Amino acid sequence: MSEEKTNESKPVKVKKVKTVRVNGPFSRFLTKIIIILFLILGIMAFAYFGWKKNENPEVTKSYVMVKESLTYWQEFVTLKYRYSDIVSIKKEGFLSTSYALVKYSGIVRAGIPDLTLCDIKVSSDGKSLTITLPDAEILGNEIESEQVFDEQHSIFVPLKMNEIFTEIENSKDIALAELLDDGLLKDAKDYAAKILKQIFITAGFESVEVN
Repeated sequence: MSEEKTNESKPVKVKKVKTVRVNGPFSRFLTKIIIILFLILGIMAFAYFGWKKNENPEVTKSYVMVKESLTYWQEFVTLKYRYSDIVSIKKEGFLSTSYALVKYSGIVRAGIPDLTLCDIKVSSDGKSLTITLPDAEILGNEIESEQVFDEQHSIFVPLKMNEIFTEIENSKDIALAELLDDGLLKDAKDYAAKILKQIFITAGFESVEVN
């Protein structure tokens, strides 16, 4: 009898692969951080696109126009007050006298020193404007003219020019103090508010408040 050979397959060994899961505290912390970052990015994106959607280009345009206009003016002189006075200077010595009578005129300038420091607010519809001014200041106090009415000089008690100038400066300070007591700076700020209100009403704003 002939023998038949049977081809039998050898058993295959299957290797088991172990799945390693990382469930440590660091992994959980990292996952939370990633989730929080995604949430923050989502909120920022939502806020940005919401702002862009609601942004009124007319408000921006009006604000820039007002800001540029105030930049062109910068120092804003609103009041000029002219005054005059007579200064008497007298010096006496041994059997001699020197004196001088000098009439002078001066001018005080008051207003807003820098309009770029104004606070500007435009309403959401771009039709109303509110400007808050800085305080008014004295921008100048200068002598415009001088005239000697009468004078007498003695070589024994000479009258020096710087003594005359000192008396004039003292008189200027007194005149300025009186103007300040009379409310010069308040008047200067009020007048600045009136001028700016009229200008920006003419520029197209329906309501303008300047204070």
